[in-house]
Amino acid sequence: MNPEAPPSAPPTKRRPTWVFVAFLLVQFVALLVAIELLLAWFAPVTFRRPLPEKAGNEWSSHLHRPSTLPGVPYELNPGKSAVIRGVLVSVNSLGFRGREYSVVKPPDTLRIVAMGASVAFGWTTTAEDSYPGQLETLLNARAAGTSRKYEVMNFGVGGYATRDEVAALETKALPLDPDLIIIDYHPNGPESEPIQPLHQVFHKTEWWERWHILRLLSFGRREWQMRTLGDGSNYRYLAAPDGPHWPELLKAFDKARDLAASRGLKVIVIVFPTYGGVRSWAEYPIADLHEQTIRVAHERGFLTLDMLPIYRESGYTVAEIAADDEHPGALGLGLAAKALEKLILERHQELLKVPPPGEPPPANGEVAPR
Repeated sequence: MNPEAPPSAPPTKRRPTWVFVAFLLVQFVALLVAIELLLAWFAPVTFRRPLPEKAGNEWSSHLHRPSTLPGVPYELNPGKSAVIRGVLVSVNSLGFRGREYSVVKPPDTLRIVAMGASVAFGWTTTAEDSYPGQLETLLNARAAGTSRKYEVMNFGVGGYATRDEVAALETKALPLDPDLIIIDYHPNGPESEPIQPLHQVFHKTEWWERWHILRLLSFGRREWQMRTLGDGSNYRYLAAPDGPHWPELLKAFDKARDLAASRGLKVIVIVFPTYGGVRSWAEYPIADLHEQTIRVAHERGFLTLDMLPIYRESGYTVAEIAADDEHPGALGLGLAAKALEKLILERHQELLKVPPPGEPPPANGEVAPR
């Protein structure tokens, strides 16, 4: 007899596909959470990290506040003062650094507005030693004995990009009836990402900025772009025509051109160098970026002043000019004020529509010689 066949095993019941997908999804989420916790505990990512408005330092919690005007991320806090790095910093009632000015321009007064970031502000120096402060002193010394007065208003705010400076020009400076506009430019001027600490304090936090892992990915993307677009240099990356930042600079210059034209005003763009890692002027690595900025400024009808050759020919070393890697000290700011004074006096009729102090007005409506 044939042995009985063993009973067949019951058919295996297959799990639905969604169970497998859900399992993989749970594993993936668990991995992301684990990476996020490891980063938070052992390697916090500071890039684009949200910062509290009351961050425990005078700049964010006292001297600055969220802007009350459109297009400006933050502003100086009117009437506030503090001692920063041993220097008294005071904000006047109109919301910028320096002495008090009237809203209505006094008679026989020529008013110049200086739009900038920390260089114009005068980082590490007194308000009087900032280049707007020194320029006002120089021009009024030239006008001594005449009825002419000059006001040079310092609208510099630390951390501003050029587009922030132009936004402040529109909302803060132009309502004060200026006669001339100065925009100072530093190689980080095109920056359009809120990576400066004050921007991080006051800009609206995006959802992804709350996650270390996503900030790490964003940082990696920026580093990759810096290598591919800027050969590893942050300044070359910011000035790359095909990058995300340089077009913002061009838009800001276009807006400044249109704002100035609407008031019949002239614009001077003064370009400052950076100093980090630069031991001598001869080895300055981004002189071509100065030329690039000056070229686009000229295309928009702006007058320009490049401080790099002026510093180079001054006889002073980089160490004597620089207060730190990014800012000139009082000496460097004084050289800028003197260069601006020379340019303004040489082209006074063109820039300010009146002859320089002490020179009689042109007869028969002729244009005064320059």
